[in-house]
Amino acid sequence: MTPSTRFRHSGTALAHSFSPAAWRSAFHMRPADAIFTTAIKVGIAATIVLVVGGLLGQPQLAGMAALGALTSAFGRYQPYRRLAAMMSIVGIGMIVTMAIGALMGAAAVPMPIQIAILAVLAGLASHIFMAFRISGPGAVILVFAAAAGTGYTHSYAAMVLPILAMTIGVVVGWIAAMAPVLIAPLAPSRLAVARALAAVSALTTDDAGPSVPPPRPPCARLGTR
Repeated sequence: MTPSTRFRHSGTALAHSFSPAAWRSAFHMRPADAIFTTAIKVGIAATIVLVVGGLLGQPQLAGMAALGALTSAFGRYQPYRRLAAMMSIVGIGMIVTMAIGALMGAAAVPMPIQIAILAVLAGLASHIFMAFRISGPGAVILVFAAAAGTGYTHSYAAMVLPILAMTIGVVVGWIAAMAPVLIAPLAPSRLAVARALAAVSALTTDDAGPSVPPPRPPCARLGTR
């Protein structure tokens, strides 16, 4: 890219940032979509554990608890009973992998063996998520948990704190994701029905256009006889 082209693109970008139309579009109120509810739940859960951990002077443990709070990002759009079971599976997996990682760190397991163990854990977690049809960030979160435990723990006595922090984060994330059941217990079911109806309506509209021929005028029908 030549300097003149770069300057021209930079000028266009700056002009767009000061454009009244761009600001109007940024502040335009659009219909809300339920896809944002998961992000809100994760944000609330992570904020709680990060603030509490920071006030207690434990930033590293707060980060691990925030990682556990990501449990609320799994199992989207399911009924709350199924969602509770899915997040329980994920939460237990997070705690177990954190414990395995902490154990590897305390035992000073060599790095190649750590990588092999993490690979096996990722494969098992992926199969479990597929078997139970658990949607969300995926098995990589469990690998992060194990790696965090390995990096933090350097003795067997220090294993308790990261496991406890992860457990607290998982519980907070589970509660944050399940709290809306007290206000709108049928919200996931209504959302699923609404999206199904919208999808069927779109398919019907798309198929009806080209597949249904336009009616011919009476003179055309008479002329073909």
